[in-house]
Amino acid sequence: MNVKRIQQTLIGLFLLFTLFGCGKSQVPKTNPPVVETSLASTARALAKQTETALGFTQTPSPVPTLTLTPTPKISLNGTSLTINDDGSALFVDHKAGIQLTIPAGWMPLRVNEKEYYDAFTAPVVVANPAMAERLTQLQNVDVKKFRLDALDIREGHIPNGVISDINVIFLEGDTRTLEKLWQAEANIKKPFKNFKFITMGYPKTADGTRVLMVEQSWSKDQSSSIYYRSVFFSLPTGTLVLDFYTNKDFKDTVLPDFEQIVNSVTLIKQ
Repeated sequence: MNVKRIQQTLIGLFLLFTLFGCGKSQVPKTNPPVVETSLASTARALAKQTETALGFTQTPSPVPTLTLTPTPKISLNGTSLTINDDGSALFVDHKAGIQLTIPAGWMPLRVNEKEYYDAFTAPVVVANPAMAERLTQLQNVDVKKFRLDALDIREGHIPNGVISDINVIFLEGDTRTLEKLWQAEANIKKPFKNFKFITMGYPKTADGTRVLMVEQSWSKDQSSSIYYRSVFFSLPTGTLVLDFYTNKDFKDTVLPDFEQIVNSVTLIKQ
C-alpha cells in the first residue's frame, strides 16, 4: 500500500468517526450519586445473601468510601447530625465546639432542617398527637440558641400522653460561671402548677467536667406530673444547656439515657 492510499484510508476513517460523533456532541454523564448509591446497596445486599448461604463472612469487594461514609453536612447554623448504624446519632455543634451522642430509640432533629420536616410524617408522630404538638411548638424557636431536640419514640414510652423530650441549647458568648448561672436560674419564677424545687448541685461528668445540675417538677394535669432536669456546661465559647423532660413516674426508665448524653459531651477542635 503506497503513501497516497494510506492517506486516503486515514481521511476516510476520520470522516467516519466524525459522522458518528455528530449525533452525540455532549460529554457522556456518569451515574448520578443516587444511582451509584443504589448500585452499592444492591451489591452489599447480594454479598450478605452469599455470606449467609456459605456460613462465613467473605472479604467484601472494595466500595467507594464516599458511598459508605459520606461527610456529614454542616448546616448554615453550624451543626451536623449523623445517624449511626446502631440507631444512635452523633450531633456536632461547631459554634459551641462540642459533640454528643443520642442513644438509639430517640428521634433527634434540628428545627428547619430536613429531619425536622420529615418527622411530621413519621408513623410514630402521626400516631401520637403529643409528638405532633411538640413539633409544632418548635417551629418558632430561635435556632441560634435552640440547637437540637430529641423525642423518645419507643413503644410504651408515652405514659398518660407525656413524651420524654431532650433539648440542647447554646448561649453563644455567655461565659458566666456555674455559680452565676445558678443565681440567675434560682431567681426565675416558674409559672407552673404545684411547682417543686427538688435539688441542685455541681456534679462532675464521666470525664471530670464540673457542671451545674438542677432538678424540678410540676403538675401537667390531675393524672401526671413533669420531671425536669437541666445540666449547664461552662464552655470557652459560651454556655451549653441540656434540658430533660419526662413523666415524673416514668423518669427512672429514661433518665439513664439523659445521663448517657450528658456524659458523652466532648469538646472538639475549632
